[in-house]
Amino acid sequence: MPTPPSKNPQTHADPLIIPHVEAKDALLRSGYLLEHRLESVLRRRGWYVEANEAYQDSETGRTRELDIYALAMRKPWKNLIGFVWAVLLIECVNNLQPMALITKQPAFAPFHSDDIKLGGLPTQVFIASKKACQSIPDFLEMEKYHHYCRGRIATQFCSFARKKETKQRMALHEDFHFDAFRTLCTALEYTRTKFYSSWEFRAKSREYMNVEFYYPVVVLQNELLEVRPRGKSIRIESSKHLQFRRSFIHRGQACDYQIDVLTESFFPKYISLVEKELNITAQRVQEAHTEIQHSVERISRVAKRFRSPDKIRSVMEYKWHGLTLRKDGTL
Repeated sequence: MPTPPSKNPQTHADPLIIPHVEAKDALLRSGYLLEHRLESVLRRRGWYVEANEAYQDSETGRTRELDIYALAMRKPWKNLIGFVWAVLLIECVNNLQPMALITKQPAFAPFHSDDIKLGGLPTQVFIASKKACQSIPDFLEMEKYHHYCRGRIATQFCSFARKKETKQRMALHEDFHFDAFRTLCTALEYTRTKFYSSWEFRAKSREYMNVEFYYPVVVLQNELLEVRPRGKSIRIESSKHLQFRRSFIHRGQACDYQIDVLTESFFPKYISLVEKELNITAQRVQEAHTEIQHSVERISRVAKRFRSPDKIRSVMEYKWHGLTLRKDGTL
């Protein structure tokens, strides 16, 4: 009589089936559970969350996945239409070794308001008295309250590994760290382009403010180190949150991106920081309704003449200002 199959798969001797204990160990060393925990934190705080959001890599054309995409919205005016959004683009990294960022004092931190990435209507505000336009970050004086505009900044990072020959530790770039930073830059531009492409300007419809502010973030499951050079020596300290600045080529141009790197334990405080900045932005938008709505209408009048998504985006980003607008509506 044949022996009946066991109800416990762990009693099988089949070497192709992973034992539960090894499966558990593999999962704990991955970033999957970290994603789940961060998603739960965001949902409890009222954020809209999509895990493993698909985006298209602009360099390869391939579809890839972003670990977490999350949205929070504020309505600046109670009786008027208008929205400002915070968009979190998050990559999760289960770093078995500490990740180290080599920081320095920026030349002039307020200039980093230029690194605040945003999209929508309007990204520029027309100042009638000056017959000129200002970016939303400059117009709202975001350098006074946005965390990009204070503190030290890193442009170099590394992790650590042991040499096989000597077992000596060495500092090196881990590919998965590099990939996380690259993913965030690519996903940000895809998200922004998708937002612009969804816009429809109809001849008789009125447009209102609708702006997204993007926050690219790397969340580490384990330790983050800050390295401060001191002459020929260095000082190393554990950190919870650092800022990494990375250049990335987009549409043939070099762009600077400021990326928050933080530990999982700091994540709830980081969300509070982003929500505080979103609240201040909404308050400042509320106080500037006249200028903002005037800019929305000014941009809309020109955008309605076009059907090409690229031309519409150029108008929305105010890149047509100072150019000749022909009678046929072309730039």
